[in-house]
Amino acid sequence: MNDDARVVPDLRGERSGRREQNKAENRTALLKAARAVFAEMGAGAASVRDIVRRTDLASGTFYNYFKDKDEIFEAVVGELTGELLKRHRLGRGQARTAEEFFRQHYAVYFDFIVEDPELLAMARKNFTAIRTLLDKPDVRALALALNDDIRAAIARGVLPNVDVSYLAASLAGVAFEVSIVMVARDPVDPAGATEFATRLMLGGLPRLPVRDGERSA
Repeated sequence: MNDDARVVPDLRGERSGRREQNKAENRTALLKAARAVFAEMGAGAASVRDIVRRTDLASGTFYNYFKDKDEIFEAVVGELTGELLKRHRLGRGQARTAEEFFRQHYAVYFDFIVEDPELLAMARKNFTAIRTLLDKPDVRALALALNDDIRAAIARGVLPNVDVSYLAASLAGVAFEVSIVMVARDPVDPAGATEFATRLMLGGLPRLPVRDGERSA
């Protein structure tokens, strides 16, 4: 094969690589802009135009990546969910006692919301919109991981053999609802919210019925 024959595939590969890089950068820019807009305006008031204006992209470029505002909102929440999953694995996934399991579950969630001012603002303005995503695959992954962590904790003897689905629903529900109250307060107190939720779960734990078998989630 001569040198010219080798150069042509190389150039094609280089151009393809640049295209993929540009696509990734454009998507990242849109997600970053969307997160800022949703934090400032809320998903209900925001528009696709508001998002695109925060980027250097042409207005039509948006639709190469997302079909509408709802889809990019779901993508933004999905990214946040992925980060939460990583933190839960290092938190409650490594817990050695029931108290540590509950405390890590709540601390990871509450601290994550308040550590970034933009994320805190987004949480304050979009709880209703986030509720609509609870059954979406990305967000549902949080519930599935929680069920798995509870089963693993039961197997290790960290938690008693209680109903996994009920306990997971209780943990998730308390986290979500308490977080709504937490972010509405000034100052925001994630440590106080964690302490309250943990003590609530621990106080009720001895009264939960122990099961013989396990129901599926």
